Amino acid sequence: MGSAVSALSRVRSIAARPASIAIIAALLFAANLFGGFPGVGNDDSDSQYAQAVDQRFSDWHPPIMAWLWSIFRLLADGNGPMFCFHVACYWLGFGLIAVALGRAGRPLAGWGIIGVGLFPPFLTMNVNILKDVGLAVTFLAAFAALFWYRIADRRVPAAVVAISIVLLFYGTLVRGNAVFGVAPLLAYLINPQWLGRPWRVLVFSAPVAMLMVPASAVLNHNVLNATPLGIIRSLEIFDMTGIAFYSGDMLVFGPGNSFTRQDAESCYTPIQWDTLSPWGKCRFFWNRLAVSRDVREVEKLAPMDAMGARPNPNLPNYWVASIIAHPLAYARHRLAHFSSEIYFLDQPDHYDVAAFGAPIGEEAVAPDLATRLEPPYLKLYHVLKMPAFWLAIGACLLVLLTATRSPRRSAGVEAALALVMSGLLYACAYFVVGVATDLRYQFWSMVATFTALVISLSGLSGPFVRPWLGRKTAATTAK
Repeated sequence: MGSAVSALSRVRSIAARPASIAIIAALLFAANLFGGFPGVGNDDSDSQYAQAVDQRFSDWHPPIMAWLWSIFRLLADGNGPMFCFHVACYWLGFGLIAVALGRAGRPLAGWGIIGVGLFPPFLTMNVNILKDVGLAVTFLAAFAALFWYRIADRRVPAAVVAISIVLLFYGTLVRGNAVFGVAPLLAYLINPQWLGRPWRVLVFSAPVAMLMVPASAVLNHNVLNATPLGIIRSLEIFDMTGIAFYSGDMLVFGPGNSFTRQDAESCYTPIQWDTLSPWGKCRFFWNRLAVSRDVREVEKLAPMDAMGARPNPNLPNYWVASIIAHPLAYARHRLAHFSSEIYFLDQPDHYDVAAFGAPIGEEAVAPDLATRLEPPYLKLYHVLKMPAFWLAIGACLLVLLTATRSPRRSAGVEAALALVMSGLLYACAYFVVGVATDLRYQFWSMVATFTALVISLSGLSGPFVRPWLGRKTAATTAK
């Protein structure tokens, strides 16, 4: 019995060492790298790789990824180099956070972070070559590099600050709406004490995002020489069709556009805009609304040519006018889409993420029966992988972290605030700018929230958590 206790004590001692956490993180990185190589592409990433090969970029997808891929091609062709970059950032981020927590005397939290990295929806998502993955892993790595020093109350070296800036810069540019989630991370980089007033950071995030939109457009078009294709037209057409569907007013499409109520009802779905796109079943919405009337026989153009055709200069005005004329219908449309975006209450019938364990094709036709027959642990797993669940966790965590009573918030609480605010802002931006439903769109918000939850567990205090954590735990701060 004594030898068993001694062995158990020895195992605990070894597990508590930061070096043990680092070794496991490195082994998991190697397993992830070799097990998933060379990664899995999709139509979006395939088109970006084609641009990298041709050295001719467009802005339908952020061109920074195609540009970086063109650099990686100096090493090797194909998905391999981009996949290696994503997986390296993924495990570098989780590994640095975990080891830093171990060095700060919180080995259990460190192993918890390793567990976050192993969470099946995250681990399987990172084998996909997607801009959403690029955003999440570079934001995570940038944060982790700063956290390594912040948690130990040490000054961050200039070289590390520069690396974090580059990673945040790439993550912001690789996904158009990433501008909404970068402000809290910038605050953490510049002065973490700003996060002591989280509501102020949230308020200032909006103008920061608005300033970054034109700045990123200048870089895309003037530095990377990307051809502008007017991707915002997808949002404008989607919103106008949703407004027409809920209001019954077909005049929102502007004069001379002979859309009928039946057109709106048969073509509109709050799940995604693709039915209205140049490759969708109701392409005539794009032809009539997105393309200038000077373009002849637009219906005969290939989808890519239709996207690149001269845009309709009146579309932005029609879009704004339709929102002003029917704000309630606009709100219903956006709420319906956002509910599908976060998989609230039910999962949409059409989505495309096998990596998250979502059914595809015929299996998605009748999910209710399959759900009822599932064992409890699978039902719990489905809840845990729903963005709505993590959105709720993030909102509760923000309230608890804000309520933490301390003359000076701990480094752990500041770090958790940066992550959870970034995740919430990024997720909620889809309420305004989302045009399609896919679990990968919420990848960063879920990663950020789960990581923030583990980091902050021993740093929470205040009237909401004291009854559960007890006086001793509530007084503990994460260094």
